[in-house]
Amino acid sequence: MALPVSGPLTLLQIQGEFGGTAPIGMNEYYRGGGLVTPNNTTVPTSGTISINNFYGTTNRISIPLTISSSTYNYDVYANRGGTYIAGISDIQVTVNGGVIVGSTSTSTYAMLVTNSFNAGDTVTIINNGVIEGMGGNGGDSQFAAQSGGNPGTSAGNALYINRATTIQNNNVIAGGGGGGGGGSGWTPDKGGSGWGGGGGGGAGFNPGSGGGGAYPGNNGTDSAGGAGNPGDFQGIGGGAGGGRGANGATGGASGGANPRPGGAGGAAGYYIVGNSFVTWTATGTRQGPAA
Repeated sequence: MALPVSGPLTLLQIQGEFGGTAPIGMNEYYRGGGLVTPNNTTVPTSGTISINNFYGTTNRISIPLTISSSTYNYDVYANRGGTYIAGISDIQVTVNGGVIVGSTSTSTYAMLVTNSFNAGDTVTIINNGVIEGMGGNGGDSQFAAQSGGNPGTSAGNALYINRATTIQNNNVIAGGGGGGGGGSGWTPDKGGSGWGGGGGGGAGFNPGSGGGGAYPGNNGTDSAGGAGNPGDFQGIGGGAGGGRGANGATGGASGGANPRPGGAGGAAGYYIVGNSFVTWTATGTRQGPAA
């Protein structure tokens, strides 16, 4: 707790805030001398020092981090900055409105808070924007396949937390959407064959790509899954990609002489992995499973 900004102030209060030995000597409390941290700029590093220099000082270091433009794979510890001192730092990450924090891969997180921080530190996330995993890709279009449609891929996760963290979610935290499954190619009873359509890409930042091939599905966007391709005139349509935190849809199944299933939709990404470490002061919109 910071010392008062006005009124009575004693040497015992200064010692209670910063520590030190008895009897109390003011020469223990020069800034940067081991007890008083560099952020307390009213305290001199040498020369004349008085109790008045300590109004409003604190033994904690406040580190405000602001994400003001959209970015990917934000590691809070890696961005802690040069003023960080282990055990006495209070880190507050603010995601501005209109900003999206996403991921470049379904195997990495949009944002992570790890136990690289000291147990004495505090970490708070204030989300006014969107923190979102990457979308899964749609299954490729399929021609008269014996094994059915191609599956969509699973989406990526938004948050990874493995130390005590406070989150004030004023907007959206979401896993990516799973990719839609490809439609099965079709061999009808009386000859002929057709292409099943590709599945749509899942929502995400980055969004998933539509399944490729002769009849590709549509890409997702940051907020919605892409539509599956209906395939050719004898084919079966691909499934739509999942929206934020939703599974991709299964592709259409074929009939005819040799019926086969459509490709399975990809699984949604988690909006958080490590929920047990989090204290939520505002939940906002959270989309997808949690672990």
